[in-house]
Amino acid sequence: MPQEKSEQIIINGASEHNLKNVSLNIPRDTLTVFTGVSGSGKSSLAFDTIFKEGQRRFVESLSAYARQFLGQTDKPKVEHIEGLSPTISVDQKTVNRNPRSTVGTITEIYDHYRLLFARLGKPHCPECGTRISSQTPEQITDYAYVDALNEPCLILAPMVQERKGEYRKELEEWATEGYVRARIDGEVRRLDEKIQLARYEKHTIELVLDRLTITAQEKSRFTEGVEKALLLGNGLAILNYAKKDSEKDHENKLEQSQQKDHLFSQLMACPNCQIALPEMEPRLFSFNAPQGACSTCNGIGHTSTFTEEKLCNPELSISEGAIKCFTEKGNLLYTKVDQRHVSSLMKNFEINDKTLWKDLSVQQRQLILYGNTQMKLGVSNVFRFPAQFLKKLEKHQWAGFIPILQFVFRFVKGPLEKFQHTSICPDCEGKRLNKMALAVSLHGHNIYSLANESIEASVSFFESIQLSETEKKIGRDIFREIRDRLNFLNDVGVGYLTLERSAATLSGGEGQRIRLASQLGAGLQGVLYVLDEPSIGLHQSDNKKLIHTLKKLRDRGNTVLVVEHDEETIESSDHLVDIGPVAGQEGGYITAQGTLKNLIESHESITGRFLSGAEQIRIPEKRRLSTGNKITIHGANFNNLNNITCEIPLGILVAVAGVSGSGKSSLIDGILKKALICYLNPTSKDKPGPHKKISGYENVDRVIKIDQAPIGRTPRSNPATYTKVLDPIRDLFSLMPEAKARGYKKGRFSFNVKGGRCEDCQGAGLKTIEMQFLSNVQIPCDTCRGRRFNTETLQIFYKNHTIHDVLEMTVKEAENFFSALPKIHTVLQTLLDVGLGYVKLGQPSTTLSGGEAQRVKLAAELRKKATGNTFYILDEPTTGLHFKDIRLLLLCLNRLIDQGNTVLVIEHNLDVLKVADYLIELGPGGGKYGGELVYAGTPEDLAEKETLTGKFLKTVLGKGEEQNSFNEIKNEKVEDIFNSLEVSNEPTNHKRDIIIKGASKNNLRNIDVIIPNNKMTVITGVSGSGKTSLAFDTIFAEGQARYLESLSTYARRFLGRMDKAPVDSIDGLAPAIAINQKATGRNPRSTVATTTEIYDYLRLLFARIGKAHCPETGKALIGYSPTRAATYCTEHFAGQRLELLAPLFLPGTQKILLLDHPKHLPNVIESLKQDGFVRIYVNGKAIRLEEWEEYSPKLTLSKNTSVDLGIDRLMINLEEKKRLAEAIENAFQRGHGLLKICLADNAGEVKFLSETPANVESDLSLAFFQQEELTPRMFSFNSHIGACPTCDGLGGFSNLNNTLCQDCCGERLKAEYRAVKINERNISQFCQFTIPEAKREIESWSLTENERIVAEQALEEILTRLNFLADVGLEYLTLDQKASTLSGGEAQRIRLASQIGSGLVGVMYILDEPTIGLHPRDTDRLLHTLKQLRNRGNSVILVEHDLDTIRQADHLIDIGPGAGHYGGNISACGRPDEISEKNQTLTAKYLSGEKKIPIPEKCRPMNQGYLISVSGASANNLKNLDVNFPLGTFTVITGVSGSGKSSLVVDVLQRVLEKELNGKMTKPGMHKKISGIEHIESVMVINQEAIGRTPRSNPATYCKVLEPIRNLFASMPEAKQRGFAKRRFSFNAKEGRCPSCDGQGFNLIEMHFLSDVWVKCDQCRGKRYNRETLAITYKGHTIADVLDMEISKAAEVFEAQPRIKRILKTLEEVGLGYMKLGQAGNTLSGGEAQRLKLSAELARRSRGTTLYILDEPTTGLHIDDVGRLLKVLHRLVDEGHSVLVIEHNLEVIKTADWLIDLGPEGGERGGEIVYEGTPFNCTKFNGSFTGKFLKSSFLT
Repeated sequence: MPQEKSEQIIINGASEHNLKNVSLNIPRDTLTVFTGVSGSGKSSLAFDTIFKEGQRRFVESLSAYARQFLGQTDKPKVEHIEGLSPTISVDQKTVNRNPRSTVGTITEIYDHYRLLFARLGKPHCPECGTRISSQTPEQITDYAYVDALNEPCLILAPMVQERKGEYRKELEEWATEGYVRARIDGEVRRLDEKIQLARYEKHTIELVLDRLTITAQEKSRFTEGVEKALLLGNGLAILNYAKKDSEKDHENKLEQSQQKDHLFSQLMACPNCQIALPEMEPRLFSFNAPQGACSTCNGIGHTSTFTEEKLCNPELSISEGAIKCFTEKGNLLYTKVDQRHVSSLMKNFEINDKTLWKDLSVQQRQLILYGNTQMKLGVSNVFRFPAQFLKKLEKHQWAGFIPILQFVFRFVKGPLEKFQHTSICPDCEGKRLNKMALAVSLHGHNIYSLANESIEASVSFFESIQLSETEKKIGRDIFREIRDRLNFLNDVGVGYLTLERSAATLSGGEGQRIRLASQLGAGLQGVLYVLDEPSIGLHQSDNKKLIHTLKKLRDRGNTVLVVEHDEETIESSDHLVDIGPVAGQEGGYITAQGTLKNLIESHESITGRFLSGAEQIRIPEKRRLSTGNKITIHGANFNNLNNITCEIPLGILVAVAGVSGSGKSSLIDGILKKALICYLNPTSKDKPGPHKKISGYENVDRVIKIDQAPIGRTPRSNPATYTKVLDPIRDLFSLMPEAKARGYKKGRFSFNVKGGRCEDCQGAGLKTIEMQFLSNVQIPCDTCRGRRFNTETLQIFYKNHTIHDVLEMTVKEAENFFSALPKIHTVLQTLLDVGLGYVKLGQPSTTLSGGEAQRVKLAAELRKKATGNTFYILDEPTTGLHFKDIRLLLLCLNRLIDQGNTVLVIEHNLDVLKVADYLIELGPGGGKYGGELVYAGTPEDLAEKETLTGKFLKTVLGKGEEQNSFNEIKNEKVEDIFNSLEVSNEPTNHKRDIIIKGASKNNLRNIDVIIPNNKMTVITGVSGSGKTSLAFDTIFAEGQARYLESLSTYARRFLGRMDKAPVDSIDGLAPAIAINQKATGRNPRSTVATTTEIYDYLRLLFARIGKAHCPETGKALIGYSPTRAATYCTEHFAGQRLELLAPLFLPGTQKILLLDHPKHLPNVIESLKQDGFVRIYVNGKAIRLEEWEEYSPKLTLSKNTSVDLGIDRLMINLEEKKRLAEAIENAFQRGHGLLKICLADNAGEVKFLSETPANVESDLSLAFFQQEELTPRMFSFNSHIGACPTCDGLGGFSNLNNTLCQDCCGERLKAEYRAVKINERNISQFCQFTIPEAKREIESWSLTENERIVAEQALEEILTRLNFLADVGLEYLTLDQKASTLSGGEAQRIRLASQIGSGLVGVMYILDEPTIGLHPRDTDRLLHTLKQLRNRGNSVILVEHDLDTIRQADHLIDIGPGAGHYGGNISACGRPDEISEKNQTLTAKYLSGEKKIPIPEKCRPMNQGYLISVSGASANNLKNLDVNFPLGTFTVITGVSGSGKSSLVVDVLQRVLEKELNGKMTKPGMHKKISGIEHIESVMVINQEAIGRTPRSNPATYCKVLEPIRNLFASMPEAKQRGFAKRRFSFNAKEGRCPSCDGQGFNLIEMHFLSDVWVKCDQCRGKRYNRETLAITYKGHTIADVLDMEISKAAEVFEAQPRIKRILKTLEEVGLGYMKLGQAGNTLSGGEAQRLKLSAELARRSRGTTLYILDEPTTGLHIDDVGRLLKVLHRLVDEGHSVLVIEHNLEVIKTADWLIDLGPEGGERGGEIVYEGTPFNCTKFNGSFTGKFLKSSFLT
């Protein structure tokens, strides 16, 4: 029985950001809330640790290709996490402001709408509204026969329609082709008469193809005529007939006989307007794609155009600047058009530039703005050569300012928008789509009108929609997805929204709930959901809905972690974790955890004190009164605001409240803020929303919005720089005496500029090591040791502290330190007042929380000098703030108000609302139900009115109670909660079983089944019964699809399409990971290390901590930064005089320097002189640059001449260290990273230092320079960057008997990368180790502290994978062993090691026959691993036939009773022991022993003279084997996984026989000799590969039985009479197949992100053939009937046809009688395909004695199918053939005549013969693992 699964998430040693090595346990399947003061570490624990690790582990189960698109899944800083599930996060994001983003696109419902309209929409002509459809010739014929039976008809092909011309040539050609008549301009004329057409008049010509009466006898002729007309008329045909009308007056013969044209189209085009509809694809309905978007507005719904009103000031003249879009310099914005053009324009067109714009005539204004000519505008005349315009103006041609601006707008949008007027698009009327897309309708709606319905109305529409059967089949999955998503949106309270609503107009609360609906609607269980303050932006009434949603999630069997400060959410939790006790570096501890009671009782928990009422935010004793000034907004009607007028009193704290979506942000952000900004700054491009007017502007002189956006985007920004306190601090340091003496200015004390900062880390203090797929590692800079500044700067002190020491101080420490300096102290005191005393002055801004950033901004405002008329706006400022932080925030806001300013907050938090002086409530609901002013007044007034907000305010205000009433309420509430906790203390198990209803994939018969959760379930049944359809195509496909929907849309594009399963519902589904059957990779590049990804981590390690060496000399490469080079000189040459040179040319090296040849030296002399250099050295001789002209004629400059530039000559001592560093930096710059040091005291001694790693010897020919920084790609033998160019990274040459590459000696990499080593070994040498050797090697590494930090993550990953490989018994493999040499069992276990080493919990693992290729001994190991998985808390589902595995399952599902269409039902379900006792299914009978495969009475004897002998077989791990394979027997090769079975049989024997007997070009494995081949005449390899990749391949075609059947049909009298050949009866040939479905019988409806749907062809009704072909029958059966017959039935029908009967009987004998002759080949199971191949071979005429080779033929076979297979194989032996089988299945082994057992182990410890003989004797041989397991089979 399984152990109790882990009920907790166990976290050990979490130290991300400020977390202090935190360890805690979180109960699974609960609603757990993380709370604590802002900045204490909540998000660091919840998101940066738990979420990241959970998602990282699950994503690792996906393909390597997919993972590269999923973003970097960093490994967090945590020692260990156990019990983790796949995670989904719903974190805080700002609402998407992209104008193309809508509610429909965010929720992906619009994507489903597009697919729905593309597949089920009915297209109409956008001009005339006619329904457009495509018709086949048969449909046109049927229509005509219903419409005009027995009426005369003309069949016409339209050739010319309303076009001018004589058409003489065309008429002659038609006559030559045999056509007799044509209808020209309505008159039928013979083509052999003279026809003259007027050349300049329009004509219509139709060819007359046939004249006949529409009768039953003429139907075939009529159809052929229509086909011809459609062909000639490009898809159009005209039938001219009189419409039959039984109700017409029969006496009026003349009227009845009038014939009319009836136009038919084979194309999707309107027959009247000739408008062709584009392909009906989802992109046609996308306003973001050119195929669907309105071309006028580009799919935005509105147009922006430059207008006179926006561009021109009517009160100014041209000379005064009437046209606003000119710069101060007189240029038209962003162009070279300037005042010269304006003057020329005025002069040439005689316009007075002094006349006011409004006084110019309309014609003059039009001319100036729009021009008088269509001029080609381009980069040349607009941006570069404006004189072109001047030349045109001289010719009185002008382009116009607006056309020029429109051209510029293509390149520069933002700044020009203020000159544009935005209006609804005139073409699409704001609908965004083009006419074609809007002309497609679905049940009375086009896609726009449907998307414009509210979500509530849409729910009703989709619930009441009446669908046809075809619509139900095609739209089943689409309708299900749409309904689910709409219902979830409705459930979370946004039913009033429309899908067309722009995302930019959503409130924060609406956006949050939409994201919740998108992420949480999947219905998964076993998932860990992590949410970041979901209550943000929610009104208290909405909060209850949210909490209900979270509990619903928990009750499904998920763990819900919420970072939250909301009191109601905290009280509703099952488990609480309080982090603190304070923020920043002093926080990061667990102060309390458990129940609410535990929290309140904890003395350390600040949260507990607030919840208990011990601490609180006090209600003011007295509300402030307004100063009398106010701002009034009149007639606001932006978004949903309903023409409201609202007064805002000034000088007090005003709060705006209301439910989510009520219009708060629209009123304040959308109208008031923008209007104030425009008033105070007329040039602002902000445009307030629609309103009548705003009064009271004059009472405000500044408007400031304080939000929680970061105070800086880079780590270089910090509180000291933002508050400007660093400026006076730097001034202070520059005034120190030592600084003055050295000439240091304040800039010296900045880590952002050169001079004072450490140049090695550029002032960062850290170096970031990019670790690609691991989280980046930061290590202290080796030079400055993390102090950011260089040594000289850090020698300046103030009170014994350096500038670095100051930046490391907290605000509190700094405030005390600088108490005597008012300028600095004032700013620090302000930071202290807002509660940021714990923050370091130099703390990177990127590490501050939103609340901390907000308070830094408030501090910056508080330090400014008050004007008293500032209007502060804060939108939900309590976001992310703890109760304590809110109290601090309110103190800051009150200080601002006390200075005479106004503070307006948009807020839902009751603690803020209760202290406001004035409240404005909007509502009463959200969306169209809101937008009204509900009430305005004091909080007490609001509470009295009992508005929606007022009701909640009552709980904190009380009716006439004193201040302590709040305490009483709190205490009562806490007591109530304690009581409820005592009642509900019993643990509840939320885990649900997996309940599947209506599964109908492939042959599944709409089955319902329950799979127990957290159990090991085996799904079994006969081959082809539907096991894989249930396990993989239904459960796995749906489980993974739902989880992957939580990933980004961009990422999902690369994950392969996860088809939705055809199933009514699946409840209790968990994220799914599949480990299915895959053939061992034959790619020669793939190895054990690459397959397990160990090699990827090794590449990363060698790139980051590997030591590069010279590939020639083996010496280490060393690189010097300028600082390190200076230190080197100081240490080695102290007291000596050095000459520092920059090499310009070094003979004999490959180093690229300034000169590529010394002869170019004269070209650079002048520039070197200008740069201040004095001398150069040619071959070591100094030449002054000013004397160059004198010396140059005497010089011989050849490629052997060295040229160096003199940089400096100096004595090495401490005083010259700065000069030395600057000289070295200059030398590196001039010498391209190379420095030459000449020792003046030791003549001739030279030393080279290189900035990049290098080995520079005195013998320069041996010098080696590393060209670029090492990257992981350099160690990849699959990349051209790293691969050895000689062998292309293969290590050898397969076409030369695997000869090793002489250049890389099999190590596959270039020499320079093989020279990179760790512990004296390169990456290729490391990969030669076995698993235990690799582990020992890693343990022996001696790393520095920095190297250890860098390597830590990668080493952990490598060791984890090595341990798991050892656990599954693969310790004998080497890491460089090629994947192509692995056995099936080894490959299977490697995949298991790769996939399930993650330690996830709550996952559904689905495995496809994992025992395939495993020896019974290895199967036990595998089952142990799978049980470990189950015991962790995962569901393990196996598709399996192995009886031992079935017996060890917790639950068994037996699918059957038969295969194909006889299967697909649940035959039995329950515990295996119960099923074996109570059921009579095939599986139950074998489990109980009632039925078994018999052992042959005696074995066929081995004939020593009749065998094949293999000598010296040494392929892969074979140990020079000599083996005899007896012929005329049933021989089985067995042995543990990796023992060498496939190497011996497939690589050696099979390939030799195929080469000798079949002439196949194969390369056999290593051996000495094979004899006895002459005993056999052919070799036949039978495997389980599919018999065809397309639905067109089937049993009838594969077994060649269709050919005689087609011959038979072609010989029928009716077929002969019609001239039908056998080709006519092939659905692959045009003549006989249905043209509508191309002979497939079904039409594929591509459903993009949903499962594709096959719909029966409307024309042939699934029969594949056209009507004429189906008129031919044999014994009353058409060819379509025959293909739909079961093989057994067909054998009866063709009893009298010997050739056909023989093939069909053979198919019956191998157990395929149930199969239909026409069943698509790609739907057959592996076992069915194998038996089909066997039957095809058996049915062939004998080709002499054959050796049949089968590699694990029982794969995918039920034990009953194994019995059938054995009968067939033994029959082959009885007929004189030989059968050789590689197999582990004991049922097969026990029936063998001869057994060869290889081993004793796998890999290098295998490859020997353990046993040869009969199976029975093997059981007596103790050295054989096979014998041990085989014993039970021979027990009676």
